[in-house]
Amino acid sequence: MAVAGDPTTPPEILEAMAADSSRTVRRALAARSDAPDGLLRALAGDPDLKTRQILVENPACPPDVLVALVEDPYGSVRWSLPDHPAADVEVHRAICRSTDEDLRRLLAESRGLDEETSAALARDRSPNVRAGLAAHTDDPAILATLITDADPKVRAGATQNPLTTIDRHRLLAIDRSAAVRTAAVQSGKLPHDELQRLTRDRSVNVRWWLAAWPTTPEAVLQVLAEDPHPDVMTQARGRLRKNT
Repeated sequence: MAVAGDPTTPPEILEAMAADSSRTVRRALAARSDAPDGLLRALAGDPDLKTRQILVENPACPPDVLVALVEDPYGSVRWSLPDHPAADVEVHRAICRSTDEDLRRLLAESRGLDEETSAALARDRSPNVRAGLAAHTDDPAILATLITDADPKVRAGATQNPLTTIDRHRLLAIDRSAAVRTAAVQSGKLPHDELQRLTRDRSVNVRWWLAAWPTTPEAVLQVLAEDPHPDVMTQARGRLRKNT
């Protein structure tokens, strides 16, 4: 342990210690910010989960080691990769090829993705991944594509993106899917006239969420207080009582 923590220990000695029998020693090595790349590459295949978790949290971990960790058997290691400061385009490409849907979704929810990665995620086979991208992308062209995605989960994700314009919120508020119209209500971005129109929405669920959402104005609640469905009416009247 003393040698593993000594800043003067030569790199070749540190690399040799990757095979140390003590996992406590290997964990200390994995945490070193000045660890040689050869040591970090060796530790990427370490049998100790905690060692690999420490390794993936080390800012000095190089991109090729991160690529190797994309296939780690444990999610706690893989899911740290999108936020790693050394995760470059090659790491992103490896994540896009991964069979781990949650890992791809976490990458899709990252800001500042390069154009190639964003385009690959926009074509991802999982609607959950595309929905995460729709909610978080800072690429207007990618967002425009995802707003018209065939899966309502993806279109609903677009309602949560700060780049979604008022005009596009209006389109999402008349979407054929009640789930998307509900998400549009929950965005808090719809203008007053759209909220008034949604008081006549054919979906009870949309009207109930409109009555329940904290930013719904009182004038809209008053309309919903006379809704023919008892659940909507009760929710709206309860909100009005709380506001008085």
